[in-house]
Amino acid sequence: MRIWRACALAALAVLPSAAQAQTTADQALDRVLAEGEARPLAAIAAIRLRHGQVAYSYYGGFARRTRTGTTPVDPDTLFRIASISKIVTTIGLMELVEQGRITLDHDASDYLGFPLRNPDFPDVPITVRMLLNHTSSIRDADGYTLPPGHRIAEFFDPSRKPSDPAYHFAHADGHPPGSWFEYCNLCYGLIGTMMERASGERFDRFQQAHVLAPLGIDGGYNPATLAHPERLATLYHHLPSGWTAATDTLPVENRSAAALATYTPGTNGTLFSPQGGLRISMRGLTRLARFMLGHGTLDGTRLLSPHSIDLMLTPSWQYDGHNGTCPYPIASYGLSMIRLTGQRDSSGRETRPYKGYSGDLAGHLGDAYGLKSGFWYDPATGDGFLFAADGFPDDGQERPGAYSSFTHVEEELFTALADAGK
Repeated sequence: MRIWRACALAALAVLPSAAQAQTTADQALDRVLAEGEARPLAAIAAIRLRHGQVAYSYYGGFARRTRTGTTPVDPDTLFRIASISKIVTTIGLMELVEQGRITLDHDASDYLGFPLRNPDFPDVPITVRMLLNHTSSIRDADGYTLPPGHRIAEFFDPSRKPSDPAYHFAHADGHPPGSWFEYCNLCYGLIGTMMERASGERFDRFQQAHVLAPLGIDGGYNPATLAHPERLATLYHHLPSGWTAATDTLPVENRSAAALATYTPGTNGTLFSPQGGLRISMRGLTRLARFMLGHGTLDGTRLLSPHSIDLMLTPSWQYDGHNGTCPYPIASYGLSMIRLTGQRDSSGRETRPYKGYSGDLAGHLGDAYGLKSGFWYDPATGDGFLFAADGFPDDGQERPGAYSSFTHVEEELFTALADAGK
């Protein structure tokens, strides 16, 4: 009872004042916050875009618990946004592509400084594009990050054999690189590593200097160097025993000055989690959506050409019934971008986020450390759904969706936001 009361009071603290009538969306999201899973969620932050502008927003629950109470969620709360990070990583990569330092269909080995070949297909190059669209034949296996003092090449040491849980290539499935989709976070650790080699800059610093700062987005891939660490949300699992912090507790451990002091850029980009380590707020996600809708330009600042944005959006893999597998609602994938067209995914479910949906949302989902997130917008209309929901049970214990491969809560979030702000 105490846990629910703390969550409820934190939610009420950021809901509209008594002078404002609650909307249907407010009521629906209140209910999701309180009843979304077997136990209440910690937080929901959500935005509905219409024609590229914020038409509705909701902030409920707490960013973190302290000994004296809770810190409420607001538009500037920084969430470790999980796989939405891949989009921002790809924006940085595409800058290097436009500068001619990286070529999408070139052998990734040449950018990594070591041979990257699936031993089952030693004559088939693994390209940068294959890393971006999850068709490289590389697998996450038993993990996809390495601590300081290690090199990413260790993941692919010839001493690792197919029987080893740490073997990171698909084996004996008959699918050469480029022919089969299987979601892989390690591929983006490789992308971050080659970005470092091409630029000479550490990944977190490159992204800060060349993507986030020019776009006026607060946040970053290294929590130890955030300009406003007090805005950081702790991510929680809500277990039968209570709230359990999963990541981003305060004060932030500053390993940057010590453990990273001797780091050589281009040796282990997994240190900064290019696949899922971006800390960003709803305000930042809104600016990111405006940048994408602006075809590479935001408030007069151009980072990418319209052609690069189109490349990101254009599916380079589409599910045809027998060319991939994925537990998520993914039936097409571009360069870090999913398209929700309604096509059936490998589970046989339609990629429709809510009942009655008939659009073409582009973007990405996020799923890590008790958080589910969404960055979805329609390139043609400027309509969008942006959200972060924290405090889920243990990974894999979430309630499944009723009609899609999204979870029950994600379907409820989409449904609540669908008519909001009209």
